[in-house]
Amino acid sequence: MAYNYQAYGLRFRSDMWLPELPEVESASEEPVDVFLRLGRLSSDLKLARGYGYQANPDEFLLNCPDIARYLVSNGNEIVIEPLHGSIDSDVRVFLLGSAFGALLHQRQLLVMHASVINTPRGAVLFSGPSGAGKSTLLGEMMRRGYRMMVDDVCGVVLDSHNLPMVVPGYPRTRLWADSAAKLDVSTVGLPRTRQMLDKYECQLPDQFHDSTVPMHQIYLLANSTNTELKIEGLPAIHKFEAVLQNTYRNSFLDGLELRQPHFSMASHVARQVPVNRAIRPSAGFRLTEFADMIENHFSCNSGDLDSNASFRSGTNG
Repeated sequence: MAYNYQAYGLRFRSDMWLPELPEVESASEEPVDVFLRLGRLSSDLKLARGYGYQANPDEFLLNCPDIARYLVSNGNEIVIEPLHGSIDSDVRVFLLGSAFGALLHQRQLLVMHASVINTPRGAVLFSGPSGAGKSTLLGEMMRRGYRMMVDDVCGVVLDSHNLPMVVPGYPRTRLWADSAAKLDVSTVGLPRTRQMLDKYECQLPDQFHDSTVPMHQIYLLANSTNTELKIEGLPAIHKFEAVLQNTYRNSFLDGLELRQPHFSMASHVARQVPVNRAIRPSAGFRLTEFADMIENHFSCNSGDLDSNASFRSGTNG
């Protein structure tokens, strides 16, 4: 049986059931962009090696021990080989994460490690390393009525005028138990992301924005030993580096030989989109105050303020 899905502006036909992705009618005349196939993979692929993967300009082989191997080819196919004893949910975690990230890189999107909401001014990205609080802040913004576009793997394209646009991913977010508690989300009945993790899958189709949106602001989440909540606009000289550092699976680019187009895409974003550092105390998230400050900032900021401007909790900049 084949399943048909829509994500990242692409139509997928899959041998696997993927409950995280929105299903589309199989009778649609739209062409299939990506095939997801179950199959056996050769063990002697001649690809350059990286940590946990091999790659060349056309192929990317991801090896997840005891779970699955994934061969991503030409931006239009992923062959999945689940390994003996693996759990379907574990296979999907790495498919929808690193394998999809490699696929979007092959299609020459700018792939950022970010959670994204849609706002009246455009897409707002919350970026940073794992554990920075991206999904927690996303959940708080959804409580305030904003619709999510992406959680974790964010795809960016350029429109006909070279303006950065965020494409919608799929309506799923993942929350650690402590984050769910901060958001008053009950984890009873929610599936775990992986059996050994205290992290839960939340499907939110009614809170999902499913069309492409211009990028408005990027917030890099950071903490400090100070007690102050603060937003600092990065100067132009540092914006490009910040976009590079927050690229999803940046190390994949060398094996795929995509470093140059990636630099070009990152440069477009850095020139046209404000990049800010949103700082909170390391001693406590102070979620409501932190979200208030960021919401006030992106609601007031038209995108053309001085990039060196500083914005503190309780001010309007």
